[in-house]
Amino acid sequence: MPLQVTRPNLCIRDIAQQILLTRKITRADQSYFMQLTSSVNDLDEEDRTFVNQLFDALQDGRVRVVD
Repeated sequence: MPLQVTRPNLCIRDIAQQILLTRKITRADQSYFMQLTSSVNDLDEEDRTFVNQLFDALQDGRVRVVD
């Protein structure tokens, strides 16, 4: 069974905005967002947009993974 990372008190948009602002993402947050991609049908359009922006930034090197 895969590890489940939850952020019950935090909004996806808030986390993504903070990551995009600081240009850094932790491994835990990266895992959280990767899990979101498997449940993309459960996300509203705005959340999907933030998740896509975040992954685009990671791929382009505008956000780096930190421990």
